Amino acid sequence: TLSNDGSTSFTVIWRGQYSADAPFATSGTYAYNIGPNATSHQRDDGKGGFVVEQYNGTTYAGDDITAFDGVPTVWSSVLAENSHAFYANGQDLNLGGMPSYQLNAGASIILGAYSASGYDFVGEIEELLIFESALSASDRERIETYLGSTPPDEEEPVVDAPGIVIFREGNEVTIQISEQAHLLASEDLVNWSIIPEAAPELTLPADQGQQFFRAVDSISEISEGMVFRTRVSSDTWREAEYHLDTGAFYFIGEKSHGFDHYTSGGNDLWWCYMNTGGKGSGLIEFLMERNQDAEATKNRALDSGWLAYTGNAYGFLELEALPAQQTLVNHTAPETSGQNDTTEAYSEDYDVIDHKNVYYVLYKNGGNGHLYLGIGGPSLTEQAGALPPGDGSPNRDNGVRGDVAFKTVIPLSDADKQALIETFTPMTPAYNDTSGAYHYMHPEGL
Repeated sequence: TLSNDGSTSFTVIWRGQYSADAPFATSGTYAYNIGPNATSHQRDDGKGGFVVEQYNGTTYAGDDITAFDGVPTVWSSVLAENSHAFYANGQDLNLGGMPSYQLNAGASIILGAYSASGYDFVGEIEELLIFESALSASDRERIETYLGSTPPDEEEPVVDAPGIVIFREGNEVTIQISEQAHLLASEDLVNWSIIPEAAPELTLPADQGQQFFRAVDSISEISEGMVFRTRVSSDTWREAEYHLDTGAFYFIGEKSHGFDHYTSGGNDLWWCYMNTGGKGSGLIEFLMERNQDAEATKNRALDSGWLAYTGNAYGFLELEALPAQQTLVNHTAPETSGQNDTTEAYSEDYDVIDHKNVYYVLYKNGGNGHLYLGIGGPSLTEQAGALPPGDGSPNRDNGVRGDVAFKTVIPLSDADKQALIETFTPMTPAYNDTSGAYHYMHPEGL
């Protein structure tokens, strides 16, 4: 019995051969019967020789297959609700008729006969694969090529595709890929997902379930679960991670980062550098520029404290604090302006405020290449109830501290998604909505 769901589309591919010397051959010999009588594969007399047939309540006949007798052959049957196609080594066998297919859940399968006895198969079945969908021509041909290949010598690898080499030893399979290749995996040859940061050599355990692999030198289509990440630094590091299928963007760094107040030119914002020590791969800038909400995001930033940042050099990503994020404000100025004795990180100098209505952005200045993390002044003052004094200087240094733990959603066009996967390397996911900032011992004054 198969562990299948009910379906009107399915594919059966097997490697083997019919024997020319089968007794009672003119009565028909069945390689298999699935259903029962949802589909079958048999050799029967017809057209002056022996033809391929299948029976699902009605007998449908195709081309003469005598030439394949005794020859290892890959046989494929692609069945949809009202159509069918049978192949031998990729050659269409022109099965006639107007069928109707329905494979019930938990279907039975009989190998080598029509039923418990009768119409017995004589020949060899080496491998048989069943898929719960009508495979595309390219996927069918890929499997036919694989099943039709000659088993390799143990010492000689088989080149399966550009960038990938497969070694087989017993039931164990080892996959090697070149440094430039991406490794994709699928359980059904329909939905493919990337194996990010795959090691140059991957060994599959003998008890692993059915899975297909392919290596590609470049990714030409969006794969399920693609994630991209970069690291920037300024005194310490922060990472930006983008999830292509959901659009989720995470920006994670240290706890209790200090912000300074900036009011020149009519602005009212708290800011700090993010990338003076390391610029990263350009992923953040790419997303800022390709963000489909970029214009609306910038307009909101202008209204939230960045009044003078109207130039084309400036780009913004609006951020939402993750649940683990804390925003803190200090409550006392030092006796001497500019001293840091009332702005020490992790001290009682600070009070935690509710971050839900605080406006956060990650923004860039294309003129100097800098990235900044910012907090809208009006939203911060309203939430804190007063303007934090910081170190007592005009810039109120470290008057606000905040964990670098934020998220947003960045929508991209299909063209920009494609450009993204062609520009940056997919990586293993590291962050999600439960992520938080890491503990960092701040140098004096930071």
